[in-house]
Amino acid sequence: MFDNKHLAIASVPTQSWEKVYDENEALHKGTIFPELDKPFFVTVESAEPEKKEDGRSEKQRQREELLLQIQKVSFVVDDVRLYMDTHPKDRQGLALLKAMVQRRKALLKEYALEFYPLTMDCMADIYEENPDSDCYCWQEGPCPWEGACV
Repeated sequence: MFDNKHLAIASVPTQSWEKVYDENEALHKGTIFPELDKPFFVTVESAEPEKKEDGRSEKQRQREELLLQIQKVSFVVDDVRLYMDTHPKDRQGLALLKAMVQRRKALLKEYALEFYPLTMDCMADIYEENPDSDCYCWQEGPCPWEGACV
């Protein structure tokens, strides 16, 4: 039926390291690489909405802001890791990965000490700060997606 006929031939260009978005823009765009920022449809970017008083405590605002920072940095870590899977010798990519992994680790530690651990690895930070702690506080805090108040 289709004797020696090709339906399609795929051509995938090799990605190279170029300018990258910062973590704020990367999370918004869905990639750290501007050259991969190809929206499926045209969107109209709107101005930042006005922030209204919503009754959240200052502690709750701090918790949510720190969670957002962790989410942004984690997104960059994941995107760079995917890039490094296909470009393991790229020095710029590796430098950014190292910096973001360290930043993520510091943010997770800050969150664990201020609120509660987000990952089991964060428990080590709590015990490092207080070796005599007998607290198994892994289950003290809600999951981030539960929208808890502090």
